[in-house]
Amino acid sequence: MAVDAGVAAAAALAATAALFSADETGSRPPDAVAVGILCAAAAALLLRRRRPRTALFGTVGSALVYLALDYPGGPELPVLMVAFYSVAAAGQRWETVLVVVLFGGGGAVYRAVVERESFFEITLTMALLVLAFLLGDSVSTRRRLRAEVRERLRAAAVEKELEAQTRVSSERMRIARELHDVLAHTITTMTVHAGAAADLLSDRPEQARRSLATLRASGRDAMTELRATIAVLRSGDEEPTRQSVPGLAQLDALVRGVRQAGLPVELEFRGERRKLPAAVELTVYRIVQEALTNVIRHARASRAAVCVDVAPTAVEVTVEDDGAGRPEALHQGSGLLGLGERARALGGALSAGNRPGGGFRVRATLPVPEAER
Repeated sequence: MAVDAGVAAAAALAATAALFSADETGSRPPDAVAVGILCAAAAALLLRRRRPRTALFGTVGSALVYLALDYPGGPELPVLMVAFYSVAAAGQRWETVLVVVLFGGGGAVYRAVVERESFFEITLTMALLVLAFLLGDSVSTRRRLRAEVRERLRAAAVEKELEAQTRVSSERMRIARELHDVLAHTITTMTVHAGAAADLLSDRPEQARRSLATLRASGRDAMTELRATIAVLRSGDEEPTRQSVPGLAQLDALVRGVRQAGLPVELEFRGERRKLPAAVELTVYRIVQEALTNVIRHARASRAAVCVDVAPTAVEVTVEDDGAGRPEALHQGSGLLGLGERARALGGALSAGNRPGGGFRVRATLPVPEAER
């Protein structure tokens, strides 16, 4: 309202100043009535945002009354230009075109035939009105384009978020399947060894035998419960394969395959190369696999390096390349989201980003459980 009031006041002042400086032969001299009509036309501009049509008809009506009373022509133009601009900027294009054609065209004919004005003055008046309309229409078009761009960006953000959630859910399901294979192998081994111990410990007290039997029953119950849980995730899928779960021992073969694909890769092991929990080894393998796949697909690198540092309390895996890096918006792609989920599921963390000297780095730290150190 403050802006509209300022615009209306400026239009009224411009119209009043033009009124008292106008010099038109045969017209009525300026008086309070003329000033009042011009101020009323400017006051209609207070509605130019909320009701642009009302503002347009109010200014045009006041201008017609002003001209009908034979006051000098021209002072009404500042108010009319603001009204035409406002209506066009509000997106009401055809209403403005109709008023410009009827009012401007009719006025031009009247001024040329009846008042015998010069062609230059008529053309200048029409040009000013058309210019105001074109400016307003340009603003309206830009607003529509900005609104469309904002809507597309919002829709793209929503779609990207949904896609990321879908990928994360899919990755979680794959993690659940692989964890099932790991836990199934572990619990089955536990059950077999517990049963053998219960059969061989004939010289031990009966209480020890009952404890081992309980351990075997607990293992069987855990297997049954785990299978029932995973069955919900695997509904409609094929039966899981029983092949061995990949780990650190398979990294050499993985790197050889990448080298055969044309990318030189260096593999380095640090620390004690010992047996780690199957879930940790599987996660390390998947991180290296996904990172090297991204290097081949996106990095345009000439070399890559993989380092697996096995410390007493954690395992750190780093994959670096000397490629072009990745745009900021692609740092957290769907594959990296899945790797982050894997690391967090084991209590670790994963980071990925461009290296200061060029290239890209993926680094993950996975804790080693106390029982496995």
